[in-house]
Amino acid sequence: MLDHSRAPLYDALCSHCSHSRGNYHVPGHKQGRAFDEEGLRHFRSILEIDLTEVGGLDDLHDAQGVIAEAQMLAADAFGADRTFFLVGGTTAGILATILSMCRHGDLLAVQRHSHQSVFHACRLAGVQPVYLGTRLDPDTGLDSGIDLRQLDEVLRRFPQIKGVVITSPSYFGVVQPVEAIAEICHEHGVPLVVDEAHGAHLHFSDRLPLSAMQAGADVAVQSTHKMLSAMTMSSMLHVKGDAIDPEDLVTWLRVIQSSSPSYPLMASLDLARRYMMTRGREELSRVIGAALRLRERVSKLAHLEPLVNQRHDPLKLAIRARKRISGYRMLEWLERHGIYAELGDHQSVLFVFSMGTEESDWALLWETLQQLDQAIPDMGEESPWDVPDLRAWTLADRPLHELMAAEKTVVSLRSAVGRISGAMVVPYPPGIPLLLPGETVTDEKVSYMERVVERGGKIRGLSGRFPLRLSVLQ
Repeated sequence: MLDHSRAPLYDALCSHCSHSRGNYHVPGHKQGRAFDEEGLRHFRSILEIDLTEVGGLDDLHDAQGVIAEAQMLAADAFGADRTFFLVGGTTAGILATILSMCRHGDLLAVQRHSHQSVFHACRLAGVQPVYLGTRLDPDTGLDSGIDLRQLDEVLRRFPQIKGVVITSPSYFGVVQPVEAIAEICHEHGVPLVVDEAHGAHLHFSDRLPLSAMQAGADVAVQSTHKMLSAMTMSSMLHVKGDAIDPEDLVTWLRVIQSSSPSYPLMASLDLARRYMMTRGREELSRVIGAALRLRERVSKLAHLEPLVNQRHDPLKLAIRARKRISGYRMLEWLERHGIYAELGDHQSVLFVFSMGTEESDWALLWETLQQLDQAIPDMGEESPWDVPDLRAWTLADRPLHELMAAEKTVVSLRSAVGRISGAMVVPYPPGIPLLLPGETVTDEKVSYMERVVERGGKIRGLSGRFPLRLSVLQ
């Protein structure tokens, strides 16, 4: 049995700092000796362990010492056969996984509501995606994930598909039936890759849905910094079974990730694993209980209501008004009162909780939500604002890299209706493409984009601001 009270990488950094008498290596700040004086107030302690591959600190790209040991402990903690530390976020893991699975011209089944990194990976790999449609809960409007019958149909129609990539949980905390999805994938002999960026905590509580590793996925990539306690950009890639060659992953991770990885980021992954294995279950139980109590209180408000799906992570709380008020508008109101939520969209505001959410945070949010509830009646109701329908599966007419390289012209957004998009258009957050290269620009999608920008939302992929412009194929 492994000793999870240890943090070998972090311990090695501390040992090196106490043993070293002379620093004659990079980085140039020399453990904080050459750094902006005002900045040292915040950076001093972290700069001391901002080191490189010296002494016994191992090498992420050829891990044989303390990094290898830290990754082995992480694999044991998260239920994987092998785990790789990522310092480029879950994006790095998604890119490396798809590049290791696919070759130029291959087909890959991809959930249409995937993060932009999945489509970037398809472009780099020369993949021709088969887009799996997404289902929206008719009551909440939340993305309920892929249709199992549609998945089976696609895998039967295209037996040459190299794998399936889905997202679970969604940004809003909806967890897909990964067990059933994995079973279908394995019946057809293809690996299942789960973008589990928002689900690193699922493994550590019986009160939560199964994690992707528990449910039979072949690969899960987790943003350990989102729901657990690692530093931003720190993620993990977990592998189970032999459907995907780990050595191919190692090769592509060397290509994708920096050759000078951040030791503070890697050490934070080591410490996040130790935290979860020594006290995480208890802390997670506490915060789940508090989140459920808050959700129950919100459900009794006069003008606000929580959005709840059957398979929902309680640490994500989406709230909408009972009358037609956009989440963008409620987000603005909250920020004027010093409360910063994760995001607002066309209908709701999303709050994210974690083990770092303390008693005072719950009290403050509840007090503020009561004030927002009282303010809602004075807000004018907005016109209907629906999300474009993306339920049907579609086959990209050619690989993404060919579409991105095709001849294009830039036109006004309204003039683009009926033409073929030459760009990936991504409202951010949550980072889910509304338009992909090769898709027809519809009036429905243009209207949605106009409303997002009008309400102060951000969209990547459009040219200019006023007027809005879009790149289309000639």
